[in-house]
Amino acid sequence: MAELRGLQGKHVLITGAAKGQGFSHAKAFADAGADIAALDITEPIPDAYPLATAEMLDATVADIERRGRRCIGLPCDIRDESQVQASVSKALEFFDGRIDVLVNNAGVAALDPIHEMRSHIMDAVIDTIVKGHMYVAKYAVPNMIGRHAGKIINISSGVTGAGVAMLSHYVAAKHAINGLTEAWAFELAEFGINVNAVAPATIRPGAGQGSGMVSGLAESLGISAEDAYEQFSAVGNMPGDKWRTEMHHITDAVLFLASDNADQMTGHVLSVDAGQATR
Repeated sequence: MAELRGLQGKHVLITGAAKGQGFSHAKAFADAGADIAALDITEPIPDAYPLATAEMLDATVADIERRGRRCIGLPCDIRDESQVQASVSKALEFFDGRIDVLVNNAGVAALDPIHEMRSHIMDAVIDTIVKGHMYVAKYAVPNMIGRHAGKIINISSGVTGAGVAMLSHYVAAKHAINGLTEAWAFELAEFGINVNAVAPATIRPGAGQGSGMVSGLAESLGISAEDAYEQFSAVGNMPGDKWRTEMHHITDAVLFLASDNADQMTGHVLSVDAGQATR
């Protein structure tokens, strides 16, 4: 019987871990026997939809501990390099100097036509998704280099496989993630570090610590979150009821790439996009 190998006892740092995909990944890694450093922003970004809160981050830590694993909550705005440096240092101290897996998951999106692009929102999107994760890698990778071991999983997006209107800042940022994945895979190969990405389709929204991106965009469109999810999915995904993406579909791919099963994969963007890239 096939099973994911090599996750037991691993130390995993996840950005955006207090809700949505990140929270889903954290729970699944804990169930697989890993310990978690859960990093997330706990202050609002002006004019962005609601992100994580301090209470959500605390709830993430409590949930992981209920699963019998260790967890540290790290409030951090990854757009600020000094905050990232301090948070990764705390994670390394918590993990006795070893981060085995880095999941660069945090992100934010907004709807802006190019001729009405809000500069501060463009900055928030690109600084979070691109610069923020470059900062996290900058401070997390040295311990991997020193040990000649480690896995980095970046979260890209299915929007990189098809044209999407009013999301050009987000699309550009996610294309940059694909580029970083390839560049880091080549740069870090000699140190035995695997670098891959997952490109998800639109993910079903959820309340509380569920995925909030679609809900936030739905408010901008003046429609319900479920209607927005269906609208985005119908436009991008393969036709048919099967092709509707849930958080666990992305988590399954992330854990696979983090496992020993994927040891010969690097520089790859794994599309979990309900067929978007083929349309």
